[in-house]
Amino acid sequence: MTDLEKAAYTLIRRGSARSRAELARKLGVSRPTASTAAEGLLKMGLIRECGKGKSTGGTAPILLSAAAELAGCVGIDLGYTDRMSAVLLNSAGDIVDRKERTFDPQDLQSIAENTKKLVQSLSAGKKILGVAVALSAIIDEKTGAVTSSVNPLFRDGGIGDLLEKNLACPVFTANRSRAAAISEAFGGAADQEEDFALISLGKSVGAAFWCGGKLFRGSGAAAGEIRNLRTASGERLEQVLAPEKTADARREEILDICTDALSQVIDIMDLNLLILSGRFADFGEGFSAALEERLVAAGRPARVRPARFGRFSAARGSAFRMGEIFIPCP
Repeated sequence: MTDLEKAAYTLIRRGSARSRAELARKLGVSRPTASTAAEGLLKMGLIRECGKGKSTGGTAPILLSAAAELAGCVGIDLGYTDRMSAVLLNSAGDIVDRKERTFDPQDLQSIAENTKKLVQSLSAGKKILGVAVALSAIIDEKTGAVTSSVNPLFRDGGIGDLLEKNLACPVFTANRSRAAAISEAFGGAADQEEDFALISLGKSVGAAFWCGGKLFRGSGAAAGEIRNLRTASGERLEQVLAPEKTADARREEILDICTDALSQVIDIMDLNLLILSGRFADFGEGFSAALEERLVAAGRPARVRPARFGRFSAARGSAFRMGEIFIPCP
């Protein structure tokens, strides 16, 4: 597969280019060149023609989509303190099945055993490319090594090797906030948006910034670490939104904390869309709308949306990204 075909496949799978004409514009190449790339992908069985789009005056465009029947990926989010969230994606990036399972995040053996059980129950005889794991950690994207994590068990960088040994298949590790941002950017609550911030709540609190249609990584791949923001009480955001603190807190208290902290994020990044992922789903229906009202009243008129994939957003995003790196062979 050529580099151009890989780029074309990614755009089609993400829904960013649905026709040969869109593909040419997104790739910055001529229509014949884009058509050649599309024909190559069709011959390989990686994409399908799926009907005709609306005509803008000429011939109606033939629509393109990623093939869904090839090997998919299992994605698992290990960023919670009380449960693993896991999904099975098909090769087009759609969720086929999802499950949750309790585990002990402070016990490597528990992590390994429960991850294996989840993978076995989700795949159930289906062919998969591998397992993608979302972690509350800063990860070297070139090597996959964990360079820093709120979970001490992940800091030695051995979690990927341990899971690969137990699962006997390739394992891909990803930062959970960035994974959730990818999930919501393509098919999620921020589908095809150019700029937004995803705020992820799990054991800790993190963020990912989507700027100009792509992730902002920073010079050391550590952008988005907002857990040390100081709140009105003087405490760090990570402290006041910890699971043990929010378990018994009134919803109004949580809204006050989020309004204060996320106003700072809006001021710094000048974004008008926030996506709330992970444990925010536990605060009840309407939490995002209530927070948006608070932000507007505070002079920060940002849109606030719940993650479409809720607690499974990071799991889906990590698996979605793995499906772009390990492209299935028909």
